[in-house]
Amino acid sequence: MKKQLFIYALLSGMMLMSCGKQDVLPRQAAAVNIMNAVVGSSYLATNFKGGLPYDYYYTFVLGYADASLPTRHYSMNAGEQPIWIYNYPDTTAKDEPLVKLNLHLAAGSIHMVYVTGTLAKPDTLLTEESLPYHPAGDSTTSIRFINLSPGSGPVKVVQRGKSAPEAASLPFKTQSAFITYPVNAHLDEYVFEFRDAATDALITTFTTTGVHYPPPSSGQQPWLYQNRALALIGIPGGTGKQKQQVMIVKY
Repeated sequence: MKKQLFIYALLSGMMLMSCGKQDVLPRQAAAVNIMNAVVGSSYLATNFKGGLPYDYYYTFVLGYADASLPTRHYSMNAGEQPIWIYNYPDTTAKDEPLVKLNLHLAAGSIHMVYVTGTLAKPDTLLTEESLPYHPAGDSTTSIRFINLSPGSGPVKVVQRGKSAPEAASLPFKTQSAFITYPVNAHLDEYVFEFRDAATDALITTFTTTGVHYPPPSSGQQPWLYQNRALALIGIPGGTGKQKQQVMIVKY
């Protein structure tokens, strides 16, 4: 009898603990992707605690023009989220962050934070995304174009071989809508020319790699069913790392 009472008490306790856990529901998440396009920077460090102290030695740093997924994709609790971004390694207590942001994240939302401008005059472009869907039966990719080049005039983007531009005029910190393109074995790679919208002067070009489907067996198809952005970064007349170039943004 004592044994049965013990088992009953144990089960009751477990049920009460279970009920207690259900009362505290986990907060729903949102996705935040951060890109470093700050001319003159090498790395940026992120602080998601606002003014509270944190150990930046354990944070991921964001390389300039780095599109690698692990360093810039973050899953966060929905609600209010501070994001302070520093020029790495200048993250001591006496240093001010380049930018201070306070995002309001809806559950299930996807946000992009483009940190651009220069170290002397940083700037940001913030967007909430609604990404195109690619049915499994369609061999397609979607691409948009963004001007993140501080000091540039409006730019246009032309696909080589076509007369009508993909984007007619993109001032600084603006982006086009997504455009869907086929991906298959019968296609050549796409060549996109970024040009000054006023003078038609060529700024730079970008050629896709891997649109010619199927891909080599050694790697994953980089465009099929994917959403990408091609962002113009750097400054007009810049050289080396500061030259105007195209950065791939992976969503």
